[in-house]
Amino acid sequence: MAEKKEKIVEIIETKSVNLKGYTLIEGFPGLGLSGTIGAKYIVEKLKFEQFGHIDSKFFMPVIRIQNGIPMHPVRLYADKKSKIAVVLAEQIISHELSGVIAKELVDWIKSKGISTVISTSGINTAEPINVYAFASNEKSKEIIKKNNIKLIETGITSGVTAMMLLYLKDNKINAFCILGNTKSNADYRAAAELIKTISTLTKLKIDVKPLLKEAKVMEDALLNHLKTLETEKANEENLITTSSSKPPMYT
Repeated sequence: MAEKKEKIVEIIETKSVNLKGYTLIEGFPGLGLSGTIGAKYIVEKLKFEQFGHIDSKFFMPVIRIQNGIPMHPVRLYADKKSKIAVVLAEQIISHELSGVIAKELVDWIKSKGISTVISTSGINTAEPINVYAFASNEKSKEIIKKNNIKLIETGITSGVTAMMLLYLKDNKINAFCILGNTKSNADYRAAAELIKTISTLTKLKIDVKPLLKEAKVMEDALLNHLKTLETEKANEENLITTSSSKPPMYT
């Protein structure tokens, strides 16, 4: 009997949740971390229930401790009342892994019957516009226009968000990415603007004032966490470089 091939990325549901007709909010780290911050705030403020996580042996071996318990770096949450699910990532995903995660997520989205996907990211521009967007198809583009969100006509994007929108391009699922206009490495004001836009698109009721008040404390904690991840990655790369270097020549 052939051995079962180990999956590079695996979506693990620890609780059974019917997500048919749900909206999925995607919060992977992007420019300004506004999407991750916004998704985390929604989950915690509205007390969404965690029902699973995404796992990969290629994730960096660094995790966050919360209330004395280790947390999976990429987690799945849902709220039955609002019919909204959230995939929240607190780890920077490598370019090599981005496409694999996106493909696995899109296959999972289709299998669960999710009807709408709202990806989040960041953009940096001098224009006085808080939120921009692009869509996976013409139908989704009309939703952006109907809600008076600035459409990005031409540009370049990357990462999990980019690949998810590409894989959802030829599907009936409504899918678009909203981008907060970020001015810092961890922009809570941009996150607040994304949450306001999500509220408009989903009729979700959430107050962003506490997010802005707690911005400084949360900013320092998240930046320290990501610095730890970057240091861990740098140490691993340095170890590989050192161990593979040729020994010095002597005369």
